[in-house]
Amino acid sequence: MNLLTAASAVDGHVVGDDAVFEQVVTDTRELSGGELFIALQGKRYDGRDFAQDAKRSGAVAVMANQQLEVDLPTLVVADTTKSLGQLAAYWREQFEMPVIGVTGSNGKTTVREMIARILEVDGPTLAAKDNLNNHIGVPLTLLQLRDFHRYSVVEMGMNNPGEIGYLSKIARPTVAVITNAAPAHLEGLGSVTGVARAKGEIFLGLEKEGVAVINADDRFAAYWLARGRRHKIITFGIEKQAQVRGKVKQLSAGVELSVEFPNAKINITLKLLGIHNARNGLAAAAAAWALGCRADQIKEGLEQVRPVNRRLQPILGKKKAQIIDDSYNANPDSMNCAIEVLSQMSGDRILVIGDMAELGSESESSHRAIGVYARKRGIDRLLSTGSHASLAGEEFGAGSCHYENIDKLSDAVIDLLAPGVNVLVKGSRSAGMERVVEAITEVHEENKC
Repeated sequence: MNLLTAASAVDGHVVGDDAVFEQVVTDTRELSGGELFIALQGKRYDGRDFAQDAKRSGAVAVMANQQLEVDLPTLVVADTTKSLGQLAAYWREQFEMPVIGVTGSNGKTTVREMIARILEVDGPTLAAKDNLNNHIGVPLTLLQLRDFHRYSVVEMGMNNPGEIGYLSKIARPTVAVITNAAPAHLEGLGSVTGVARAKGEIFLGLEKEGVAVINADDRFAAYWLARGRRHKIITFGIEKQAQVRGKVKQLSAGVELSVEFPNAKINITLKLLGIHNARNGLAAAAAAWALGCRADQIKEGLEQVRPVNRRLQPILGKKKAQIIDDSYNANPDSMNCAIEVLSQMSGDRILVIGDMAELGSESESSHRAIGVYARKRGIDRLLSTGSHASLAGEEFGAGSCHYENIDKLSDAVIDLLAPGVNVLVKGSRSAGMERVVEAITEVHEENKC
């Protein structure tokens, strides 16, 4: 793309010569030469301060909200974040390939990866390598689209109403998937009903002939069915009647998922822990079927899926203990799913948790409920850090212990490690529970199971 074309797309103007750029970046550390550097501004950063670094690292142009003291062609816009979205929307319009949008409180990253593996059987598929699911990450992902791609899979996250709708209108998905609605981001959305409404915004950008893929087992299914009624709808489910039905059998190192489509049936062995991952697999299968994928292609793709980093990821721990790293994030539903996985393991079962964030007025009751559920599921010990996680320990009772910081918690966990001991680590991103995982595991790539 050239700078003058970009200026037309974002209603900006170019200062200096035109320039051709190959990629778009917002972080100077990702520059390799030939890119447009967008100087985003936030509460704790100002990309304009890095314009000279961008030039030294090979940027051929910069986008900013004013002309900068840097010897580079500059695309001047009113708002760089808004213009990033506009540029991505323009670039998306240049491609006729199917785009699959995925949202939900739990499982969206795993479902995104599952769909990508299925589609890669048929051809090159663009999917974000990291958790690029917000107003910056989704546009950056779409701006990586190239003619050789056959498909793109985009994950959409949010903290407040309106954010999913904004992303959907940029991505214009061909297929829009909602995995579920659960207590998450309640500080911005008020209630689980608010979460469900926000997830339903994904249909706002769904193409006219697009397909809405809805979890029939979720309690908000009827709401999403009504909201997506202008489009073709495909439902998936295990308990409720659905067009794509699933049956699940727990295995020692994964789950067996039987999927029944209206015109075919397949049996899939998923190398992922937890019944909830069978639901994720069913969502991915329904999305792929909506695109016209063959049943054997769906089976081949799903059986290639491996755990996403820090999401129920088995790792060899110190002293040959088994560690399950689920430290990426947490809300009440995903915490219960993790506890269910731990409860199925043989040997001592230790739950190590940090706070679940953004639960608003539901925080105390939600954390206490975790302690009750862990005790009910036969967990042997509950170790915690964080002011809210301590409430789970209070409800768990004997066998629980709370620590004032992660270092002390990690030391306590290490003392308990031994062959036959299973430790599951989980908490919201802000809790930093990955530090516990790093302390209690032999950190080598080959130790990831």
